[in-house]
Amino acid sequence: MEGARKIVQMDESRPYTPKTKKRKQAGIIVIAVLIAAGAFIAFSLSGSRKIPVIKGFTLTSVTKGVLVSSTEASGTVVLPTQVSLVSPQEALADRILVNAGDTVTTSTVLATLDVPDLEDQKDDLTANLEVARLSLKELEATYTFSIANYATKLKRLDVDIAKAESDVKAMKTLAELRSSRQSDYDNAVDSLRALTEQKEDAESSLAQEQQKRDLALEKQRATIRQLETNLHRTIADIAAMQIRSPIAGEVLSVNADLSVPGSLIAKNTELMKIADRTNAFIDFEVYEQYVGALAVGGKLTATIGTSTVAAEITQIGKVASLSSDGLSATVSVRTKPVEAKTLTPGATAVATIALGEKQGVLLLPRGAWLTTGGQKYVYKVESDKVASNTVAGGKAVKTAITLGEIQGTQVEILKGLSEGDSVITSGYQDFIANDEVALK
Repeated sequence: MEGARKIVQMDESRPYTPKTKKRKQAGIIVIAVLIAAGAFIAFSLSGSRKIPVIKGFTLTSVTKGVLVSSTEASGTVVLPTQVSLVSPQEALADRILVNAGDTVTTSTVLATLDVPDLEDQKDDLTANLEVARLSLKELEATYTFSIANYATKLKRLDVDIAKAESDVKAMKTLAELRSSRQSDYDNAVDSLRALTEQKEDAESSLAQEQQKRDLALEKQRATIRQLETNLHRTIADIAAMQIRSPIAGEVLSVNADLSVPGSLIAKNTELMKIADRTNAFIDFEVYEQYVGALAVGGKLTATIGTSTVAAEITQIGKVASLSSDGLSATVSVRTKPVEAKTLTPGATAVATIALGEKQGVLLLPRGAWLTTGGQKYVYKVESDKVASNTVAGGKAVKTAITLGEIQGTQVEILKGLSEGDSVITSGYQDFIANDEVALK
């Protein structure tokens, strides 16, 4: 035979694979091996990663105590005993005798104004009053003389009438005796009648003269009283140009125009403001739902700037008004500092109002952990020895917690911690990404 023919076994044969496909399969295998190696290395590294060590931290133990529930209210310092001094009329600035911050009394001259027309008016009224008084004396003298004349005339008529009556009587007797003519008797009667009529006229004229005198004198006296009133008012207006305060207190502000002599000051222009700063109140706007926790005579704590003031409630409003945010209602509550304080009017105050107490709650102090921990986690210490700020061979584990109320400097812990647990209360910003840290 030309050559032995090879017999092919079917179970030993393989399908034909192109070279390109073989290369792809080899690449896939290499990538899988690399991924597995990377995972192994990452796992090895993660298992050997070191826990970060921290120092300079603050530790605090969880305590069980009383949580005082409270709310805050904003307010303003007000001075009810204060006055604004205004110019009584248009005037010129003359002198300023006090400055803002000075303490004054009711007798202190604070400033003087100048109104030239008032002095001229005073002089004119004084002269007119003198003339009016002289005119009154003249009227009194004139009417006294006139009335005296009437009185004298009446006296003379009384004498003449008495003589005429005697003549009539005598003539009547002679006529009855036929010793005189009837005509003589008639003439005597006519003379008596004429004298009587003259007396009646004189008496009427005297009464009229007396009435005229009374009216004239009263009119002149009224003129004098009017002149005196005008003069007193003018003098008072001049005195009012010396500005005084109706209350004792402190000068809060002074109109700058007063310091420039000759400056025109319009009527009712505010010259300065005086207040008794020792009699200050603090008015708060309290949300309506919290007013039930307040009572007249109750106490609260107010913060004004950097000062803390204890205040007593003196008045609680009866009517609620819409708050500045327009979303709720507030009630005005007036308080007075328990101790005498010199407060600045208009200063902003914040009051802490106690609403109630919770007994036996778990508490932590407020601190940096609240912000850097997002109020969801704390780092609880796991160590056999925990003292103040020293931990021997310990670590802190990131622990999820549930917070309750935050009141003042205390935070209520609802879940995640127990009484006596020690936690880091300083900032977590350097290790918040770690589940645990070693403590040095």
